[in-house]
Amino acid sequence: MNNTMKIIYTIALSEIKSLFREKVVYSITGVFIFMALISTFISWSTFSTVNSVYSASVAFIQNQGITGIPANPFHLIPALASFDNLIIYIILIGALMGIIIGHRSIIRERKSGILQILFTRPITKKQIILGKILGLSIVLAGVVSLTALVSIVSAKFLPIQSLTFSDHIHLVFFFLLSFLYILFFTLVGFLFSIITKSESLALFIPLLIWVGLTFILPELATGLSPTALLNPVTLLNIPPAEGLFQHIQSIISPISLGSHYTTISGELLGSSFVSSHAISQILKDHGLKIILLLFGIVLLPFLSFKYLEKFNPQADNINE
Repeated sequence: MNNTMKIIYTIALSEIKSLFREKVVYSITGVFIFMALISTFISWSTFSTVNSVYSASVAFIQNQGITGIPANPFHLIPALASFDNLIIYIILIGALMGIIIGHRSIIRERKSGILQILFTRPITKKQIILGKILGLSIVLAGVVSLTALVSIVSAKFLPIQSLTFSDHIHLVFFFLLSFLYILFFTLVGFLFSIITKSESLALFIPLLIWVGLTFILPELATGLSPTALLNPVTLLNIPPAEGLFQHIQSIISPISLGSHYTTISGELLGSSFVSSHAISQILKDHGLKIILLLFGIVLLPFLSFKYLEKFNPQADNINE
């Protein structure tokens, strides 16, 4: 291992240790896992209610001498439907978690003066950026993996169809996509913690970007209400496609990351009202959308490096 990689790994390890010394990481991780368990509980509660109604209906129909008994509606629901609520949690809690830890990564060092000390060492700014992003990525991957494990294990106790090998593959791609989506917003928070002179502004601007990408742009691109955008089922609604709206849609739709994530996730989980495709077909249909997300993940560290190059530690007076 060369000296450059050693420095990057050292900075990454330091970043991981720093993050786990902050209560916010534990709090958000706990909320994430709690929401995963709540999602499973909601699915179990829904099944129990529907199954009770179905059993009572069957008994009533049989007492009437009717022989044509309809199938239990829950047997028609895809096995991964119990994971649908995770889409909402990723869009809301996951993205916000990413913004917060990305923001804290640099702001913490600037306020404590550690960033100024790093500049006096034989460490390049590129190594600082790569090391910190690697540390952030490892923490995010750990949180997403733990959430995936809790979700999959708890889903085993649901009285619905058992998960097949194909279902597990779909889940792997869903959680991988979720990791990339959260990482994007983490890097947004990371970038603006370098650019701005104000700690509050460094958090406020990424939050505005999150609101824009999650609610405003998808609404303009699809014509749906903001709350409907959180549900992949509603994306089947046909928006108006004439005049000015069609022109706006053609411009905004390609960069509407919120609706892209919701649509792709809905197909990966095979929601009841969203047709489930093979992984290869999903990648083919939404390849450009995924490339856009990856482009953003590559562009943001590049911009962070460019702005860090202009960073003057002697003139860094960060405001609250």
